[in-house]
Amino acid sequence: MKQKYLITKDQENQQIKIQEFAELDKDIFSLVCEESYDGDKIEAAVSEGKETLIEILRTPNLYPVAEYADKIADSVSHLFNQTDQPSVEITFDDIEALKKEKAGPDNENDDESVAIDDLLNNNLDEEEEKSDSDEKDAGNNSDDSSEVSNIDEDALDLFDNEDDNTDENNNK
Repeated sequence: MKQKYLITKDQENQQIKIQEFAELDKDIFSLVCEESYDGDKIEAAVSEGKETLIEILRTPNLYPVAEYADKIADSVSHLFNQTDQPSVEITFDDIEALKKEKAGPDNENDDESVAIDDLLNNNLDEEEEKSDSDEKDAGNNSDDSSEVSNIDEDALDLFDNEDDNTDENNNK
């Protein structure tokens, strides 16, 4: 899917407006969202840096992915610093981005998988060793289980006596 962002600068109202369009049909774009920003806030965010500008530009209605937000912030900064340019149009194509992502080197993923497998195997070995040592310890401490069986279960039945008293009172 293609997306287009039109960023316009309104000198009279001291505002920046971003319009997001989505391609719903072949070469037919429809307006999806429109946000207006106070020029003073944008100017302050531009001077503070790109991350601050992206935070200001992102809203609940207009929240582009990181790659798009980065390019939009660059365009807003450029547009804000230019006096003769009233607008900038940016177009993104998800299909092209996916093709670039697939064309990337697969070696990195292979190296990461091998490293993860090594970590998992090491953790399994450590757990087996720990399990073996726990079993040995359990064999040496067989007296612990006899202590548990020596507990007087009648002493734990705190509420049984109350039930007996209630039954006696009801029968009287």
